[in-house]
Amino acid sequence: MNNEKKEKAAFIHAPGLSEFKFSPEHPFKPVRVEKVYEMCKGRGLLSDPSVAVIKIDEGKREDLESFHTSEYIDILERAGRGGEVDIDMIYHGVGTMENPIFNGLFRFCLLSVASTLEAVERVVGGFKSAFNPCGGFHHAHSDRAGGFCYVNDAVIAIKKLKALGRRVAYVDIDAHHGDGVQEAFYDDPEVLTVSAHESGKTLFPWGGFEKEIGTGRGMGFNINIPLQLDTDDEVFTLLFDNIVIDSVKRFNPDVIVGQFGTDSSATDPLTHLKMTNNGYIESIKLLHERFPKIVALGGGGYNMKDVVNGWTLLWSELSGLEQNSGYGGAIGGVLMGDSSIQGSDLRDMRSYVSGPAKEDLMEGAEKLISNYIKNIQPFL
Repeated sequence: MNNEKKEKAAFIHAPGLSEFKFSPEHPFKPVRVEKVYEMCKGRGLLSDPSVAVIKIDEGKREDLESFHTSEYIDILERAGRGGEVDIDMIYHGVGTMENPIFNGLFRFCLLSVASTLEAVERVVGGFKSAFNPCGGFHHAHSDRAGGFCYVNDAVIAIKKLKALGRRVAYVDIDAHHGDGVQEAFYDDPEVLTVSAHESGKTLFPWGGFEKEIGTGRGMGFNINIPLQLDTDDEVFTLLFDNIVIDSVKRFNPDVIVGQFGTDSSATDPLTHLKMTNNGYIESIKLLHERFPKIVALGGGGYNMKDVVNGWTLLWSELSGLEQNSGYGGAIGGVLMGDSSIQGSDLRDMRSYVSGPAKEDLMEGAEKLISNYIKNIQPFL
């Protein structure tokens, strides 16, 4: 019998985050953080001795200062008190329909960043992995909000890891391109950034093309995988294995910072891909098997069921715990998935594109792989 103590995985939980509302009709719902926590708790995924649930109820302004400008932080602080939108806020992307002001906005930012930094501390301190569901705000820039993101906790986490002497690879599988993270490290050869996302031809933030590979000493250390409309699990996993896994393996990081948004799902209302959570979790599993040290962040996802199921599967994978549904057990079959798969009652029905459309997708994928081999691999 192996009596060796299992390394822990940390679930970072900030209960106060679920109380905030961006606006009544806004697609980003912070309450999803509590729903994921409750699902994981109900399935026995938070009570095992091998995991730790870390509660966060405070954050500090100085946590933001490693990336964001003082002027911008002042604006966020003012916006968090509510009241009227002013011209300075608008100039910095705050107070729009996309990034509205609301009471407690600054506290929301502080809690999100503090939770991500706690995940960093746990992984650096010896935990194998840590998960902050309310993280992954990859569109925020140093002095500007964008795409529902006010502060960029992913950049702050990477900067912290670098300061602690860790070699970092950032892997982003959110359907939206991680433009804020790309910009922050575009000339930095010490950070590998890889983003697999719906093409900027059809989705915000309208960039992230395969020719954007870094600049100066950072040339080749920024990798984009723009996905065509209707990309399915099979095409995605082909690209993930041949580009994401290959590039990260060549870079050989100490830690992965992962942005694991669920909005690549076919049922997400804001995107145009045809994936299921099978391709999502199987790709993450492939990454985790090779690189066990992961700071996992949430991200996009605007269908609540997709978010809750996807991130429960994610936590099960990171923690290495078997699923205990707590809701009558897993149901197999045609509609509910393969009952031989752990957590099958959370899995989507498998679905694939076929015919000429699939041929076009495969041809596009092969071109991306060829471009990677020819134009990026030589730098790694």
